[in-house]
Amino acid sequence: MKNLCISALILLMAGLTAAPASATPLGNDITIFDGNATSAAWYGTGEDQEVEPGMVKNQVWDLEAFFIDSENTLSLSGGFNFSTGVNGYTSGDIFIAVVDSENDLPAYGDIHRSDTDGNNTHIGSYGYNFVLDLDMATGSYTAYQLDETSVLQTAYYQQNEGSSPWQYNAEDNDDAALLTGSFAFLDSNLNDTVTAFEGETHYLLTGFDLSFLGHGSEFYSHFTMGCGNDNLMGHGVVVPEPGTWLLLGAGLIGLALARRRNS
Repeated sequence: MKNLCISALILLMAGLTAAPASATPLGNDITIFDGNATSAAWYGTGEDQEVEPGMVKNQVWDLEAFFIDSENTLSLSGGFNFSTGVNGYTSGDIFIAVVDSENDLPAYGDIHRSDTDGNNTHIGSYGYNFVLDLDMATGSYTAYQLDETSVLQTAYYQQNEGSSPWQYNAEDNDDAALLTGSFAFLDSNLNDTVTAFEGETHYLLTGFDLSFLGHGSEFYSHFTMGCGNDNLMGHGVVVPEPGTWLLLGAGLIGLALARRRNS
């Protein structure tokens, strides 16, 4: 079913006319401000045409938006080429935090670690519960659960520590895989008119099924590239399956009819 959805999305994106991001076939734009900004251009509180303070101001480093659709498919877009990377800096992995009454919000924004420049090893979860470990070569991903013993890699530049975590390395961890899936990388027909973002050159990753988080789960999502030149945060909710809504609707109708008969 997911592969069919991805194929349909490619066709829809190819013929899409100008529309707000939240109205595209990608679903709702769930992007939130990542917490790092200055008053200078390209360092603002929006995410389109924005990179992190002190980083190179250029579309090739821009991460634009997270989306989630009615089938709980997560997508992300940017001027950064997720597939090939830029200047040797490659895509990171997608980190997910499920919000409940016992969990603090995940770490993002200005973290102020003491690490030097480089992709340093970090032990801990940064407050994230799960990671989607991406394999760009095969278009596949594996989901793992994180805890305070997880081995993660940090973003490259010390002055931009808020972009971490960057990557999960399965070979450095002994976690059992929760699930595997496939995703699509799109790089054609994605101009400003189609995406409603600025910069003319855009790329898209899509096909990440978040249903495993549990229907109704509130979550945060995080992504950056190896240098941490930009980072992207999302805040959304995993919606119930269509069948659940139908059952709920049928139940409410049944209750209404029963009350009417008893009145």
